[in-house]
Amino acid sequence: MLWPVTLLGALVGGLVAELPGVLLGGVLGHALDRHWGLRRWGDLARRFSGGREGVFEEVLFLSLGRLAKAEGRVEPVHLQLARDIMQQYRLDEPARLKAMRDFNRGKDPAVSVARRLKRLKRNDPARAAEVIDCCWRMALASGGLGPRSRSLLDEWSALAGMGRAEHQRMHQRHQRAHAAKPPMASRDRVREAATLLGVDLDASPEVIKRAYRRQLSKHHPDKMRGASTVVLAQAGERIQAIQDAYERVRRHRGFR
Repeated sequence: MLWPVTLLGALVGGLVAELPGVLLGGVLGHALDRHWGLRRWGDLARRFSGGREGVFEEVLFLSLGRLAKAEGRVEPVHLQLARDIMQQYRLDEPARLKAMRDFNRGKDPAVSVARRLKRLKRNDPARAAEVIDCCWRMALASGGLGPRSRSLLDEWSALAGMGRAEHQRMHQRHQRAHAAKPPMASRDRVREAATLLGVDLDASPEVIKRAYRRQLSKHHPDKMRGASTVVLAQAGERIQAIQDAYERVRRHRGFR
């Protein structure tokens, strides 16, 4: 793996202050490499040439992450939709890793999605509208439109330069598309959750709780020190899915 800004920082630091400069420049450069997700010279070139595709993907997955978290909890259906959209845009492995990082960063309210979306609209209005289109899919993924999600979509739609009528038509189109999907029976969803926990749906609450703790322990990222970014991200998604499955089974069975 090549860290371009790390190398540049070390080189410039060495020219200015010899060995101490090499060390300081390398550390600062590496921090920028990790922050920007730069792994090769091509990433650096796209970053500073204003490469539209990379900017679009960053804004897209930051906004999807923010919407997934907007109503308080990221559900498996949100994670699956994010993966589907990665596949839709045919992202290669490095781009998928960056999209996953952006999705997770987007959950943090301190990360400004609005500022990035406004800049994307200025440079590529069609791509900004495409972001809003995908955002409607994420906002409706869990079956309803929460007030925080609606507020974000109203704000972002205006920043993307969309009129109120166009925004409303997009909402209605995705709402119809979502309603047309055959719903999974509630009992089937609960059985799927029990299967994920590795227990029978009719097992005692104590057995279900033990299975839940066992699955959490088995897949916890803390047990994967030194693992790749992909493996850690997958472990985090798995933990979220296990927690959601336990909540579904617990509510169905009616125990605390």
